[in-house]
Amino acid sequence: MNHKYVFPASAHWALTFFTDRLVFNFTEESNSANYVCCKAVLLFLLLILWKIITEHSRETMEILKYAGIYFIPLIFVLIFKLPQGFLSNDERLIFEEAVKLMDYTWFSYLTTWYYIVSLMLIPAWFGPILIKVLLQIFVCAYTVKRSVSLFGFMPGIFAYIPFLFFPVLAYTTSAHRIPVYFLLYAFMYVKLFYDMLEKKELPRPQLFGMMILAAVLTQWRTEGIYLAGLFPILLLIVYPRFRELKKAACLILVFFLIQYIISIPQNGALPGRMGDKANNRMAPFYAYTITNMMRNGLDREKNGPDLEKVGRYLDLRAIDRINEDLKDINYEDVLILYYPGYTGVKEDVTPEDYNAYTEGCMNIFKNNPGVFFVTRCGAFDYAALPYKVGTDSDGIRGLAKLIFSIVKAGFYDLYIPCVLLILGWLLSVIRRNAFFFFGASGLIAHYIIVFVLAPASYFKYYFPIYFTVYLFYVLMIIKTLRERLSGQDKGRSPEAGI
Repeated sequence: MNHKYVFPASAHWALTFFTDRLVFNFTEESNSANYVCCKAVLLFLLLILWKIITEHSRETMEILKYAGIYFIPLIFVLIFKLPQGFLSNDERLIFEEAVKLMDYTWFSYLTTWYYIVSLMLIPAWFGPILIKVLLQIFVCAYTVKRSVSLFGFMPGIFAYIPFLFFPVLAYTTSAHRIPVYFLLYAFMYVKLFYDMLEKKELPRPQLFGMMILAAVLTQWRTEGIYLAGLFPILLLIVYPRFRELKKAACLILVFFLIQYIISIPQNGALPGRMGDKANNRMAPFYAYTITNMMRNGLDREKNGPDLEKVGRYLDLRAIDRINEDLKDINYEDVLILYYPGYTGVKEDVTPEDYNAYTEGCMNIFKNNPGVFFVTRCGAFDYAALPYKVGTDSDGIRGLAKLIFSIVKAGFYDLYIPCVLLILGWLLSVIRRNAFFFFGASGLIAHYIIVFVLAPASYFKYYFPIYFTVYLFYVLMIIKTLRERLSGQDKGRSPEAGI
């Protein structure tokens, strides 16, 4: 076995112990476990990276070629957006915790680890951003390469299209959870899809890597929980050799073991106080939902006892004031917790007050399903149509602004991919396509969880659904186009191109 990549990977890993001093501030509050674990992850990634570099396989060269093509439009995006730094305050806060090697479990420890490992690779503040950009380039290039290899050059290059959508380019320099998550999510589905079409087997190292990826996607976002059950099903659909009872049982057992190991830094080795942790993490959801339900027809007399419990933690008068003044803007975020002049959290509240508050909220949600549903629909509508069509000028300039507003509103419209998702699911039932049935069912589960539990009305929460739906519609169009062209040119193989 050739291990010529081990030495450069080990040397690179050893070098990072010196470059770490350029970015990390080691203090008494630093969590040494974060540093040790991230070093282990870094070594694992460097071994994979240097293995790819030293092998110079044809597949690697083709991916690099398509990566270079995609990098051309990204150059202009980076020139414009990279000087702006982090695109959100959350990213800046995560970075500040990461350089101190401290825990920021609110966004999952995986987000902090992503930043720490990125900073070990690129010891500068923009390290997490550039790693995210490289990931975006790789996923795009990998998708195009697989498309071209199977369908030919001319149909295959249309796989670039979803990666050039306005929202995708806008998120290019965002190093938050979802802009990284949706790329890993798309890569998982693309690999499974093309392996199924090409009837490829999955070597053990790749199987192990895919299970780690699926476990990360399960744990990194709350709405990814359905992947714990869905991923093994997709593996059994795509790779027939795993369908033997013993192999399937072993695969599922190993997968859940990986899930458990990855969950430990966030939840602990034993369940312990997981319920309390979940309750605390749900604080924005409770405040967001009760605030918006109170302006969507909640019967205050009927829910009086539970509203009294809510009032032990949140000032009901502050809720009324913010609803009256800001109206639908309250859908945007959980403003009642922090918006200047409208903050509703009472002073000197106790843990008992908070527990009573959450109990009251949950009772109201369960006893008023109609108001709850109307509220969640309003929140989704606010996220689904973030940009309006219109212009504020006359003449050619006004027309240009109008056209741009139509294009931008169309790109950010979430109703379109949701309708396409439902149509795709129905089509998979009609055609009895197991892969697309379960894949679309997973996306629908993803949508339902976000729809019900989202603590704010952001387009980005639905971005994995948005991108995956458009990506697979493009891939299916490419597949259909190739099949029709093949009918006119039967003597030419897909690999030969057009």
